[in-house]
Amino acid sequence: MWNKPSRTIRKPGESGFTMIEVLVAVLVLAIGLLGVAGVQLLSMQQTANANVRSQVSLHIQDMAEQIRANGGNSLDATALTEWKNILKRDLGADADVTVNVASELATIKITWREKDPFSATKYTDHELEMKARL
Repeated sequence: MWNKPSRTIRKPGESGFTMIEVLVAVLVLAIGLLGVAGVQLLSMQQTANANVRSQVSLHIQDMAEQIRANGGNSLDATALTEWKNILKRDLGADADVTVNVASELATIKITWREKDPFSATKYTDHELEMKARL
């Protein structure tokens, strides 16, 4: 004779999750964790960029103080080359500095490149210019 497949009959009070419900919950959790990881990565990049900007500010102030200590005269070629090497070491290979001293006013400009996840080239160029009275 032909036997009918038996069905599981749930008794009142019994409940549980099906495999599909568990898989959907795991999928939602995985998408959420990917979003958190992306935000964390962006936060770390922006923290690194803020650190670079702080270093630029400190370097430009140090250069102004060195010019003041030099009697208001421009830096010689050796000192300027040394500063450029320090900037390249601290800010990256694209960092550069220009110094102009004229009539008791020093203009110092530092340029550098930062990682930018929103740019098409993934990098943006920045510059900071400071005018210091001597």
